[in-house]
Amino acid sequence: MAVEAELKARVSDPETVRERLRQRAEEQVQTYRDRYFDWPSGSLDGQGYEVRLRVAETATTSTTLLTFKEPPVHYSGSKPENETTLADAEPVAALLATLGLVEYIAFEKHCRNFRFTERGRDVLATLVHVPELDGTFIEVETIVPDETDITAGLDAVRAVLDSLGITNDDVTTEKYTDAVAARRRGATFRSWGKP
Repeated sequence: MAVEAELKARVSDPETVRERLRQRAEEQVQTYRDRYFDWPSGSLDGQGYEVRLRVAETATTSTTLLTFKEPPVHYSGSKPENETTLADAEPVAALLATLGLVEYIAFEKHCRNFRFTERGRDVLATLVHVPELDGTFIEVETIVPDETDITAGLDAVRAVLDSLGITNDDVTTEKYTDAVAARRRGATFRSWGKP
């Protein structure tokens, strides 16, 4: 099963990182409207699963995706991922509700995507701003065929981060869903874990 080998980090100088990425690839600006679903008990999230409906919008297009992520298989937080394109999110949302899942959180991510090759691997680097959170993040990922290739995939991801001036101290395994939920509860969210 394919695994998303990914690292996420806080970015202290977004404009410099953006310029370095623009030297490697064309920038694609998108807004992600993400909705996460779980059993009312929260047991899917508690076990590390994610069920997400995403509408990814550009100035001229809109794409709907259903994503199912399994629990992490590596300390980096890398997870097996299954994703498919949908014609419309609402019938799937209705199906999930009929099965007993509830939408437990929804939020927007404003993204600048850059696709390029690093060490022979297709890489997606995304500068992310979540309006409800402070600062800018970067996600760098590559899809690997299975767990045995995660280390090599992460080596390529780390090479990208190094080239952007992102250090291991900037890397986090914290989830946006947790950070947004904490912000909505009025909590100060500073628990950015390191892999």
